[in-house]
Amino acid sequence: MHDEEVEVTGPSATTPRRFLWVLRHGKAASEAPWGGSDRERPLSARGRRDATALGGRLGVGTPLPGLEDIPPPAHVICSAAVRTRQTADLVVSAMGGDPPLEAYRSLYGADTDVALRYIHEIDNRVASALLVGHNPTMLQLAWELLSGPTDDEPSHDRSALEARPFTTCALAVFGFSVYGWDEVQWGTGRLIGLFTPPY
Repeated sequence: MHDEEVEVTGPSATTPRRFLWVLRHGKAASEAPWGGSDRERPLSARGRRDATALGGRLGVGTPLPGLEDIPPPAHVICSAAVRTRQTADLVVSAMGGDPPLEAYRSLYGADTDVALRYIHEIDNRVASALLVGHNPTMLQLAWELLSGPTDDEPSHDRSALEARPFTTCALAVFGFSVYGWDEVQWGTGRLIGLFTPPY
């Protein structure tokens, strides 16, 4: 498990880094099992395939481009809906690790403020964490974590996010130059990578 604090080089070398992996759940079946609600919709075959492939890339497989030096998630938070829990379980299993996983019913249909509260509660011994949820919340969360444009400079990270559809099983990876997870605030993240299937 990678739960050590990661040091950065340069002017902020004394500041531990935090990495957040924001993942939209994999492709789900169009309907829940008979009598079930939207929360019970399971992953489709494609959704299972994409989640498993992504987990392989985060574990022993070929790393995703630009993430070679980023510690893989050591803690997982997800919505308790069937499709998000299945996505998280498949990613974790394919990673080959055993990070703690917490599933919350309140992340289903949650707004970004609720998601941020769960981020703030991550143990500070964890340098890298994965959050698995639903759109539109995951895309909006990614958008709000990034700094916006200023009078002098556009937001290249937001432009990248805007230019690419945040499809099912899309992954956005953020870095934060903060000491603790409770210091993560809107506009403080830097986009390290943005990925969509196939993995």
